[in-house]
Amino acid sequence: MSDDPLAAFDPAARAAFTAVAAHLIPAAHGMPSAGDVVGDARLAFVLRARPDLAEPLRDALRPGLGDDAPSRLETLAREAPDLLGVLHQVIVFGYYTDKGVRDLLGYPGQEAKTLYSWKVPDFIEEGLTDKVLARGPVWRDPETGRRAEAR
Repeated sequence: MSDDPLAAFDPAARAAFTAVAAHLIPAAHGMPSAGDVVGDARLAFVLRARPDLAEPLRDALRPGLGDDAPSRLETLAREAPDLLGVLHQVIVFGYYTDKGVRDLLGYPGQEAKTLYSWKVPDFIEEGLTDKVLARGPVWRDPETGRRAEAR
């Protein structure tokens, strides 16, 4: 077994990944595309942090799912939404953990914040979570990748 998380991805799979990444997050408004950002180093970073995503990502990049990014995404949405979710996750994780992208966004990364038990946090006072609480819980079923809602 190789220590290289990219060893299982042949050049065709890497090309498919780059095409999908560039399609989902194109360059715009001074921001680079995910196809330009999520190269081997970012992909390896994500797969080292989340090795559970390697096999489903490999399945999402297998041949026969479409000749271009849009058709691959349509096929996955129709036939394997769980794999489509993994593909989305890996691209987004790789993109937004890139220092250059975070710098362009002005986001320094996670920072520790002090919370005081006697003070209501500002985000609660400002009502930022009111719509989320009113909507109720929603999530993706890990078995199917489809949206599930509480009844």
